[in-house]
Amino acid sequence: MENKYPVVLCHGMFGYGQQEITERLLPYFGLYRLNIRKMFNEQGVHCVAPSLGPFTGAWDRACECYAQLVGGTVDYGKVHSEKYGHARYGRTYKALLPEWGQKDSNGNIIKVNFIGHSFGGVTARLLTELLISGCQEEIAGTPAEELSPLFKGGNADLVHSITTLASPHNGCSFNEKKTGKVMTEICILMCRVFGLLDGTPLQSIYDLNLDRFGITTKPGIKWELKDHKAELNKYFKENKDNICYDLTFKGAKELNEKIKTRDNIYYFSYRGQRTRPTALNLQVPGEHSFPVLNILGLVMGINPFGVPSTEWLANDLVINTVSGIAPDNAPKVDVETVKEYKPGIWHVMPLEIKDHMSYLGWAEEKETFRKFYQNIYDTVSNLK
Repeated sequence: MENKYPVVLCHGMFGYGQQEITERLLPYFGLYRLNIRKMFNEQGVHCVAPSLGPFTGAWDRACECYAQLVGGTVDYGKVHSEKYGHARYGRTYKALLPEWGQKDSNGNIIKVNFIGHSFGGVTARLLTELLISGCQEEIAGTPAEELSPLFKGGNADLVHSITTLASPHNGCSFNEKKTGKVMTEICILMCRVFGLLDGTPLQSIYDLNLDRFGITTKPGIKWELKDHKAELNKYFKENKDNICYDLTFKGAKELNEKIKTRDNIYYFSYRGQRTRPTALNLQVPGEHSFPVLNILGLVMGINPFGVPSTEWLANDLVINTVSGIAPDNAPKVDVETVKEYKPGIWHVMPLEIKDHMSYLGWAEEKETFRKFYQNIYDTVSNLK
């Protein structure tokens, strides 16, 4: 084994991390099958699962992830926060990975291995880009003494690998046109319902973390019953600083134009398909699919409007399978055609007959599921 770097698990849309009670009862990575974070920690591999905004855009999520890993107050950026009309600073956290960036007993820098499910993969990619390149807009528009280290860049040796599981690298068709409007309304409804827990001891069950927009409050703040319907409508329908916009084809393209594939980082992508073709070349959900998501998979598979080609109809009931391969602008290779893994290129794993939730443990045999994550870590830890 070449290294034993820590693992950072990044959850996707609607997800949660270790800051929430739900993670202890039903871990996001593992569900009822196996607690992946606990599994790695029991092996002596430091593994953490930051709690990122379930409806938050990639930029804000990257800032939240960074603050939780290194400790301190979330700084969303002076320029960014002014542009999108929200508070610059967020919550304050104790470091989940205080050893990150320090030197080990052999004098080597301690890097991390990101494993991101769904939008968590996009989050990991953007955070890595900021660590390396920083943000010129923030540098130019922020007094030097106020600038967050995240936006300064220059940290090219902090990430060892990025592994994405069913990640929408190039957007999702469910967030386009009419289905996109329906998804937005679902998000607003969920926020209104779970917003009722805001400021109560139950907030840690599922925390929306939209304090910066004045939609929620920090834990411990006195509870006050209020329906933020107007603020939520503005957040999701008038603002591009949210997850719904970043999941559109346009939003994903804008992110991909900012994020580079780095020559010193290993990249791996896994994606599944739970639909099957019909006589009309449309796609319908197959057997053993996650029940709640069948309708979404059906809509994505039979609605060709708004997708670049019929190739986009195949899906895992949440994301279009083709979108999970790799970012459009990134070099990639089918892993079955290579003899050794190299940094700076996306290694695309063979297509699997899985749905979106399978990567979290749904309908998976416990031992098979354990070996899947163990193999991910064994692979990246054996690479220099």
